[in-house]
Amino acid sequence: MASPLGKDTVVIAPRFRSGLLYALGAVAGIAALALGCVYGISEWKMRRTYEAPLAPLRPQAAIDLAAGKHMAKVLGCWSGCHGKEGEGGVEYIVGIHRNTAPTLSQVVPTYTDDELARLIRYGVKRDGRSAIGMISYTFWPLGDQDIANIIAHLRSQPAKPPVPRTHQIELRGRWALVTGAWKVSAEQVDRSIPRWGEQPRNTAFERGRYLASITCTECHGLDFRGNPLEGGPSLVVVAVYQPGQFRYLLRTGKPIDGRDIPEMSWMPNVDFTDREIADLYNFLREYHGLETAPDSAFGLVSASATQTNGP
Repeated sequence: MASPLGKDTVVIAPRFRSGLLYALGAVAGIAALALGCVYGISEWKMRRTYEAPLAPLRPQAAIDLAAGKHMAKVLGCWSGCHGKEGEGGVEYIVGIHRNTAPTLSQVVPTYTDDELARLIRYGVKRDGRSAIGMISYTFWPLGDQDIANIIAHLRSQPAKPPVPRTHQIELRGRWALVTGAWKVSAEQVDRSIPRWGEQPRNTAFERGRYLASITCTECHGLDFRGNPLEGGPSLVVVAVYQPGQFRYLLRTGKPIDGRDIPEMSWMPNVDFTDREIADLYNFLREYHGLETAPDSAFGLVSASATQTNGP
């Protein structure tokens, strides 16, 4: 008699079927356990507290609100992560996280100057937890004078309506937290790096090193040789530019081929001075072993410094 199931039907024995289901269940259980571990470890890193000193700022000169406004743009407090004028914005790394950068007029008044300085330099908030997405590793070299000027400028601004706060972390972002490929702000800060803002800045190399350290390292790495996570290339790419091409880059945020690069879109709002552009250019040239350019290439008459030197 022919089988009612048809001659091509494969009959799975009950014992084999139960074994297969057990194996699938075990795999699902292991996957769930792994996901739970990734979630748990990443949450612990985001919720734990971090040690960082609360030291008073010691500016060497009177507070300069205009200089504070300029440096707020250079750092991206304005015209960057927190919006054009501190109204709030979005900070993100594709595939890792997307975070609302808060309205500065809502956050700044809740901190003392010393607490803000700690948050800026160490990435540590008032409650001891780390900020997430804040580029404190880039701000670490800031001198007391610049931080004091920036804070004073931000405190002088009128209050703005707060933006809704959200923070989305992708699974890849949580995995990156677990493996150390991406870190919370407090863990990213390399405290062994000299605080260039407190060092002499008498030469183009010294002034350019300071500016590059507090503006370029977010996307291009602490050694200016690239940041794979952010996708920023080595700055040797722009070090080989001619002076006019480099000025065009800093004025427009566009490379010499005219492409739009979203990560560079903030640069036209910074208003880098000719001296800052020349110093950045010559630092990058010297850093990569290339010949520097004279001041005249940037429309400058002399090489006199325009920034206050560190002590």
